[in-house]
Amino acid sequence: MRILIVDDERNVTDTLALILKHAGHDVRCAYSSAAALALLDSFAPECAICDLILAGVNGVDMCASLAAARPDCRIILSSAQSEASPLVQDARARGFTWELLVKPQDPAELLKKMASLESALRSSGAYVCCGA
Repeated sequence: MRILIVDDERNVTDTLALILKHAGHDVRCAYSSAAALALLDSFAPECAICDLILAGVNGVDMCASLAAARPDCRIILSSAQSEASPLVQDARARGFTWELLVKPQDPAELLKKMASLESALRSSGAYVCCGA
């Protein structure tokens, strides 16, 4: 599965990328919202894991732009904040039903979630990646 990871904390981004690449996923990292949006056409992610709070922009607004550009991309928010976060509540109020992964992510749970998502994409016919 093609996965885009968006987080301005390089250690977090790079660690997630290593875990997902080791599991056979095609992963690209972006350390800013501008870099993430610039990758959308050339990489065409099937899934994006985006930090809720990015430098200079909130992750909800960035993900809304991502969803508008790539409506077939599954978006997962990532944050140390809980579902009670005002930004998560804002996303829900705007009609976005994105999942929230709470940091720090357990690698086993992350891989389980990605396997479930990949299975759902395959069964819906939306999975087009040749890799994993």
